[in-house]
Amino acid sequence: MHPALLTVFCGLLLSVSAFSNDILLPSLFAIQRDFETSIERVQLVVPVFMLVSAGGQLVFGAGSDRFGRRAAIIAGLVCYLAGSIISMLAGGIGMLLAGRGLQGFGSACCQVVARAILRDTNQGAQLARAMALATAIFSFGPIAAPLIGIGLLNLGDWRTVFGALLTFGAVLLVATIVLFKETHLQRDPRALEPARLAGAFASVVRHPQSRFFLMMASLLYFGIISYVANSPRLFRSSFGIDGISFGLLFATTGLGIIVGQIANHRLITDFGVIATTRGAAVAMCGIAATLALLSGTGLVAWWSFTALIFFFNALFLLVFSNAASLVIDPHKKIAGLAASLFGCVTQLSGSLLTFIALPLMRGDMVIWSCGLLLVTGIVAVSMLRYAPFDAADLPPTR
Repeated sequence: MHPALLTVFCGLLLSVSAFSNDILLPSLFAIQRDFETSIERVQLVVPVFMLVSAGGQLVFGAGSDRFGRRAAIIAGLVCYLAGSIISMLAGGIGMLLAGRGLQGFGSACCQVVARAILRDTNQGAQLARAMALATAIFSFGPIAAPLIGIGLLNLGDWRTVFGALLTFGAVLLVATIVLFKETHLQRDPRALEPARLAGAFASVVRHPQSRFFLMMASLLYFGIISYVANSPRLFRSSFGIDGISFGLLFATTGLGIIVGQIANHRLITDFGVIATTRGAAVAMCGIAATLALLSGTGLVAWWSFTALIFFFNALFLLVFSNAASLVIDPHKKIAGLAASLFGCVTQLSGSLLTFIALPLMRGDMVIWSCGLLLVTGIVAVSMLRYAPFDAADLPPTR
């Protein structure tokens, strides 16, 4: 596969998780009415998907090292299609959450294997740039997904949305079978052995660079997952906005991802990965502080909230994609396992925190923004105190 096409393919794989969640957001209240349950239970379709996806990344990361990237993608997408069918036919919230869990498990292959493929074919600053470009392609998911979801909801009902996800997964499966050429040629026959898994995970966690950025990304993931899960309630309760207006504003905030990744590609070249990530982390904290201040004083408006989340999204994926490459880069021989550990730990941490926080936040803007300030503040202070551990962390030599 041509390098440019391979990057596009990886970007589409990375988009599966976000697309599968964001397209469903306009349907949450419709699902609540259909199943006659609480909105808090319906909101669980996001953290349940992400929790099971976190565990699935461990399976598919090691599996891709053992059987190859192509086999792992095919197996995962088959599970994703099965979960889409169960969700589409669900007769109650329990069955819907079960289908979402299977969807999440299948989607895990897309995230972890896409990052492993990029590591198979790139390294160092080149890896960070390739990750940034793939993430920019991924960003079209959060922009288009809610608008597509609203259109499908108007054409049919929330089950139509799952029909679209079924189609999306089927297209990726066909593309994998027909177009993708294996990038991991040196298989590891012991990759799935428990002792080997434990040793590989220990080597990632023991590496100071990998360990540090794994912790930072885990904290930040709570911020973005809590926003996605709460966004329909935040827009409705704070500004009285839902329907097409919500979809347009959510898509507008998603544009920040594209801006951030385009800027990231240039900033990495000019200043290096660490300096770019540090500056973005501090700026994220500033945005969270502004949002908390405006919310606490009652001065936040729909336009200021949208603008702040636009820049927050730009900075979040700038930090997150750089953290992913910094965690994975030192571990070429176990790239699949390193990618799976990164995805598992970040998603598991962020999803568990969101799962716990949803009933506490109650869609309240002040409580949510203060939680966001707390996690971004910890990350910003940590990044300011961070010192590179080896030459690979230093900015590029001009």
